[in-house]
Amino acid sequence: MMRHLQRVFNLRRYSRGMGDERSRRMEPEHRPAGLDRWVGMWVAIKDGEVIAAAHNSRDLVPAVRSKGAKGEGAVAQFVPRRTDDIVIGVG
Repeated sequence: MMRHLQRVFNLRRYSRGMGDERSRRMEPEHRPAGLDRWVGMWVAIKDGEVIAAAHNSRDLVPAVRSKGAKGEGAVAQFVPRRTDDIVIGVG
């Protein structure tokens, strides 16, 4: 019985915390202005420089591999419009 009450109490506390997270205002996106020219594309970034770009992640992989050693360690990310709320990154 005590375990059941503890689970109910924890569930209620957890769900209340979720409500607080949803109401919290998201911080504006911080990204270099140089990425604005790649809006709607997937880019590979290394040392703060775009080394490859493609319209989808599937085409980005061969573009990065063709760079050889220069492409090793690059981070891939999608560049959304500044009005999008969700940022998707793969790295």
